[in-house]
Amino acid sequence: MALKYNEKNYPYIDLGSGYHIYIQEDRCTHGAELEAKARQYINESPESLARGLQELREMIAMEPDLNVPAESDWYLNIFLRAGLYDTKRAFTILEANCRQKLKKPEYFAPIAALRHVYEEGVVSMLPERDDDGAVVIVVESGKRWDTSKVSVDQLNSAVSALVGILTQSEEAQLHGVKLLFDVDGLAMSHIVQFTPNATAIMLNLIENCSTIRTINTHTVNTGMVYNMLFSIIKPLQSKRMREIMVMHGRNLTSSLGKYINPKILPARFGGTSKAPPCEGRLFAELMMCYDEWLSKTFLPYGYTRKNSISS
Repeated sequence: MALKYNEKNYPYIDLGSGYHIYIQEDRCTHGAELEAKARQYINESPESLARGLQELREMIAMEPDLNVPAESDWYLNIFLRAGLYDTKRAFTILEANCRQKLKKPEYFAPIAALRHVYEEGVVSMLPERDDDGAVVIVVESGKRWDTSKVSVDQLNSAVSALVGILTQSEEAQLHGVKLLFDVDGLAMSHIVQFTPNATAIMLNLIENCSTIRTINTHTVNTGMVYNMLFSIIKPLQSKRMREIMVMHGRNLTSSLGKYINPKILPARFGGTSKAPPCEGRLFAELMMCYDEWLSKTFLPYGYTRKNSISS
């Protein structure tokens, strides 16, 4: 198990046994047919791209306090894809992302400041994509999460950073991400971290600010203690969050397997994947390969004045 680089100098983790964890991938690993369906689903075409770029630039020009690289087709297309090429929706995502960044910059920390989160193994991703091409991000929200080492702000920021660098993958942009929260061993030390404010920010990041579409979220190993946490989450959920948020008990084979192919899930999630578990230090090393890129590409941009967040 080691961090390696391919012929294009893209970093990846070689887990052994033929399994890899990568961020960048130049081809659709599921084939041209699935890629074509994904582009059709998000309404992507040369015409929608050209129209969307023009309209998005016009909207940005109307916001003098919004500092983003409007000349970059690649940057703007990230939000067009996240908004299914509905320009108003794309601008809303861009605007919400920038407003949240100004209000709570700690949720948009550089990877170097979050390295310990990945080393602890609290945020990671599965080596294989789901059948629909989606990336599965795993968030350890229970016994694997030591709140004395990782705050809830850092946990959410680590997820945001991972989603941010996944924009390097066209495949991830096309097919989206699925969030898998494991609350096995959830305790009061975890629940007290989820204040209404912190919970509202977490939901806002997932639903309104993400640079890649969230297909759905799955919370596994729920129980009596999780019900206490859900009593905080439920009043803050929007209709869409209620639709995409799925809770599972401990019989994951018959529950989670309906949404994510068991072939890519490890045994602890009711799956049959033979992929070796990734070491936290290696995943942290992989993330660090993108620290400078993220710090230059996403983190500097946003609203420039605090009065911009009042509206």
